[in-house]
Amino acid sequence: MKTVNLYKAQLVTGFMVILLLLLSGCGNRFEEALTNEKKRAKNTLSYLKDQIDRKQLTNILLIDKYADVIASKKPNYRDVALLLKKEATSEGKAYQGLVKRLNEINLQPTSEAMAEANLSEIQLIAIAADETEFNNSLADVVNTLASFSDGELAVVNVPASNRAAAKKTNALVGNPSYGNWQRGSDGRSFWAWYGMYSMFGNVMGGNRYYYDSWSSRPNYSYYNQYGRNRWGSSYDVNRNYDLSRSNPSKYNKPSSATRARYATSSTRSSRYGSSSSRSASGSSKSSNKSSSRSSTYGSRSSSAYGSSSRSSSSSSSRSYRSGK
Repeated sequence: MKTVNLYKAQLVTGFMVILLLLLSGCGNRFEEALTNEKKRAKNTLSYLKDQIDRKQLTNILLIDKYADVIASKKPNYRDVALLLKKEATSEGKAYQGLVKRLNEINLQPTSEAMAEANLSEIQLIAIAADETEFNNSLADVVNTLASFSDGELAVVNVPASNRAAAKKTNALVGNPSYGNWQRGSDGRSFWAWYGMYSMFGNVMGGNRYYYDSWSSRPNYSYYNQYGRNRWGSSYDVNRNYDLSRSNPSKYNKPSSATRARYATSSTRSSRYGSSSSRSASGSSKSSNKSSSRSSTYGSRSSSAYGSSSRSSSSSSSRSYRSGK
């Protein structure tokens, strides 16, 4: 009897060891894949920083130019213009937001679903860090500066049908790099600027942007039309998606890419393997940014938004890793 019990104990112990080894192997597989992706995304961010610091993006040049014009001719907007000029540097909110998101990635997920979500987040950061995509996103800063000029400064990369609205719109409202939507005591959600960007409230006479009224108007911006799925954390995307559902508007419809970004755990789980293989297939391109800007994170084709980079235009295809 003792022999049988000893045998059973050894058998259970053996199964436990095998199970622990299997779980350890899975954990290591996730960690390795995430670590490799994070390194590639970090390389993309480093290349982007170099492009920004050397003023190689056309919208960075326009931000510098427009900010100087506004600071000189519009004394009331001087402080805001100089603040926005910082967006033409690697210390700006947009670039630093990507760095922060990448640093917060958990490389030791506790489940396959979490691993898939983290992998997707890294890939979206890398897409946003592509110099063409980043340059396109800076059009919102350019156009916000243009909105202070009483029509003297032209808006950029805005379809003709939207230009009139863009000339009067603060294109940074809704962009999680600069603020967030908060619920007031009256139950309405209003836009709260981060830090120094609260100066916008002063130059606008203290008026608040309320989500229900803001979303019912054609407030054109690169972020709202194209970048919702790439810019901002999962928390930002989910909150904005919930707001758009509770305040439906023809001007504020989240795309399928945004709806799919944080899908159910089972869907994420089934995609993990294919996402990993997709990433691995492009690793050689991503590792050498200076020689080739085509990478696993996105392709360069004609953009519906329009080219605003010295090199080329970015893809605006509405896919899992692209679009609102």
